[in-house]
Amino acid sequence: MSDDETKNMVETVDVSPRDPEAPQATGGDVFRQLLHQAVRVADMANSQAMRMALDFAKVYEREQGVRKDFESQLKQMTLMEKQATRYAEDLAAMLRSERERRQELERALEQERIASEELRRTGLQGISHLVLAATIKDRTTGTHLQRVRRYVEAIAERLGLPGELVEEFGYSSVMHDVGKIHTPDHLSDAEFSVIKQHCIDGEKMLGTARFFETARAIAREHHERWDGKGYPDGKKGEEISLAARIVSIADVFDALTSKRPYKEAWSAEAGLQAIEAGAGERFDPEIVAGFVALAQEGVLERISSEVAASADDEQLGSSAR
Repeated sequence: MSDDETKNMVETVDVSPRDPEAPQATGGDVFRQLLHQAVRVADMANSQAMRMALDFAKVYEREQGVRKDFESQLKQMTLMEKQATRYAEDLAAMLRSERERRQELERALEQERIASEELRRTGLQGISHLVLAATIKDRTTGTHLQRVRRYVEAIAERLGLPGELVEEFGYSSVMHDVGKIHTPDHLSDAEFSVIKQHCIDGEKMLGTARFFETARAIAREHHERWDGKGYPDGKKGEEISLAARIVSIADVFDALTSKRPYKEAWSAEAGLQAIEAGAGERFDPEIVAGFVALAQEGVLERISSEVAASADDEQLGSSAR
């Protein structure tokens, strides 16, 4: 209890009403009255102190509760921090493991790329050997195959094919007549069925390796026609592989515009007119349109000139040796 509260209590006691008619208290009575008043003040002070103590106890209890809640939350936060640390460590370990697996995969892919390139190089060497075997029978065959390959690559690029397919169609095209190695020379028209056999022979000669899959299709199908009247299987339209449809146009155009023992060379214009006339019947009309566009742009003439110049250089080199 504060001093002001105690003073008020005393003053309240001092001004208590008295009976004016009552006899005046003697000294002992005054002392007793003062004692009673002191006791009352003390009781009131004790009561106030008790209330203050209870209030303090409640505040203390509330603060203890808050402290316990804070400690509990702090423990939870500490536990969560430990769990987060373990999770981060596990995640870091997973990332390291994933990085190692990725590096292993990259090494494996690089080895696969090297092996694939080696296989491709081996395949191209095999193609060169087959082409060499084909040119032994006819000296003009070499330049014919070079022009056909260049024409095929130009057509494939014109059609917007990926570079890998352009290259694959090109090197596969040089084997379109590889089956003629087994075909006797100077066959008559009555023996045309023997000539047809070169398509099947060519496919068989190229075996079953996946590398020669496109070459096999070209060898067997390059005499098929868009209208289904070709040989050996009578395929038509898009039943014929795209590579074979392209090679068919390049092969016929070069055959028409090249000199052979049995005919003179046609002009490029006459050969192109023959190709255009065969669109929709013998040839795929879409590929014909692309081929005509190449002729108009001068690409076919440039290819023919470059191959002829290369052949002349090779012949000079051979003569010098």
